[in-house]
Amino acid sequence: GIYEETIRNLPKSTRTSLVENEATVNPPLYYTLGSIFYKSTTSFSIFERVFAVRFLSLVLFLLIVFITFKISQIIFGKNKKLQLVLTTIIAFNPMLVFSSTGVLPDPLTNLLFSIIILISLIILNNSLNIKYLVFASLTIIAGSLTRQQFLIALPILSIAVFLKAIIEKKVRPIFILMGLIITLGTFSSIVPQLRYLQDFSFPEIQAPNFKLLLSLNFISYLRVFLVETNNQTFAWYWGVYRWLSLTLPPVIYQIIRVLVLLSLSGLFIKIIKDIFQKNFKESINLYFLIIASLIYAVILIIWDYFFRLSNGFSFGIQGRYFFPLAVTHLSILLFGLNQLFEFFFKKYARYLILALVVLVILFNDLSIFYVASSYYNTSSLATFINQASQYKPQIFKGVSIIVIMATKLALQIIFLFRFRKWFVENSVAY
Repeated sequence: GIYEETIRNLPKSTRTSLVENEATVNPPLYYTLGSIFYKSTTSFSIFERVFAVRFLSLVLFLLIVFITFKISQIIFGKNKKLQLVLTTIIAFNPMLVFSSTGVLPDPLTNLLFSIIILISLIILNNSLNIKYLVFASLTIIAGSLTRQQFLIALPILSIAVFLKAIIEKKVRPIFILMGLIITLGTFSSIVPQLRYLQDFSFPEIQAPNFKLLLSLNFISYLRVFLVETNNQTFAWYWGVYRWLSLTLPPVIYQIIRVLVLLSLSGLFIKIIKDIFQKNFKESINLYFLIIASLIYAVILIIWDYFFRLSNGFSFGIQGRYFFPLAVTHLSILLFGLNQLFEFFFKKYARYLILALVVLVILFNDLSIFYVASSYYNTSSLATFINQASQYKPQIFKGVSIIVIMATKLALQIIFLFRFRKWFVENSVAY
């Protein structure tokens, strides 16, 4: 880079000049954790220090993959194949990977929300234990110190407790839930970022008048929201890069839309079967995931509606705002596709699910290449290495870039071969 050496050799005194408040006014937990990694490389240049914080994000993303596997063991029970499929499509979801490698609180928010989903599923599938709610309380507190909207986790957790109370036909879970709400209410009076909850008045929208949700204006807003979701947010969720200036080729989004529609068809078949077989209790995990997704979306919609009323414009619901429930969404997607494949193509269902894994990994690799091509000249390997080496730590310069990429592709190929052998032939130990 033209100014790389100048930046690398800036004196330490420059690190404390021109410092402003963090622009998005996020709570401090992610930055507190990031500062540990940042300070561990304090003797190095800004390139090493920033990449050290990105390494924290990477660790958090790997923990998301692990939590996904634990969730998959609950929702897919003895179906070990679908357990690994869900874990794989989370690990290789390109936009989720992309948003989890920066220096924003997204990976910590997504991890903590995934933990809430895991705890909720544990509550649904086991006897209600106070230790689960204690851990959930600590997770919600940590989440609230990461992103303000994390309190959406509370009604989602509450639904799990209420469903458990209905299944067990006991009121004890309700009293435990009330204790949780009181605890979190007390906590909100202590943490400055959450004190607005005391009078239910939010910084951006003040105290909302919920009667307005019954107005025609809200119906009109919903129409606009659905159009924007279809035209913008959907694509954003799966991959829009370079600060919204770069989208993938349209055919990719079209393929994803087809898969989503197929999944919805499979879910419709599943619901009809459960109605006729009165099998809702056996499918409680799936219905909890659907309810959780709806609660999250409804709260975002209502918040954005009142923000528009207060400020005269929409805050804008970005695709990444839904990533805290990415594990939930992709679980539902996989449920639906598997149901459809088993219903219509039972003999070939496992091959179709295997093809889905291959498609997701290809989607990830092609997305990364497409984004890289927008930043660097990929027509020549030497030019690409030279451009990609700029403003990076020494370990990510020159030939090491090719070594990392080659290792990545080699491991993917090995994984796919072993995955296929185990998945189709069941000859590799689980």
